[in-house]
Amino acid sequence: MRKGRISEGASEPKVKGKPGRKPMTPEEKEAAAKVRAAEKEKANNLKPEFVLQYQGVEVDMANLAEKAKADFHATKKRKLVMELKLYIKPEEHTAYYVINGSHEGKIPF
Repeated sequence: MRKGRISEGASEPKVKGKPGRKPMTPEEKEAAAKVRAAEKEKANNLKPEFVLQYQGVEVDMANLAEKAKADFHATKKRKLVMELKLYIKPEEHTAYYVINGSHEGKIPF
């Protein structure tokens, strides 16, 4: 048998959530939903940062990609870059690239 008080009459409505935490207002719920949506959008559009470390040298891959595009645009000013492949040869301190499947070049780093 249980020991304790037996309440008579109407019982108090239970509040969902953690004890000691007050419920959110509709405005707070809307603001929290907006923050969560912004975080989710950022996570879905994540662009990872790649850094090559080799024999004490550190090379940022995004920087290499921009250099390859700039090298390409030096000769093909009006062409758009639709595809870019980078081939890194750290022992030569050189990155080779192929843009749009046909234009090849190399850049030192």
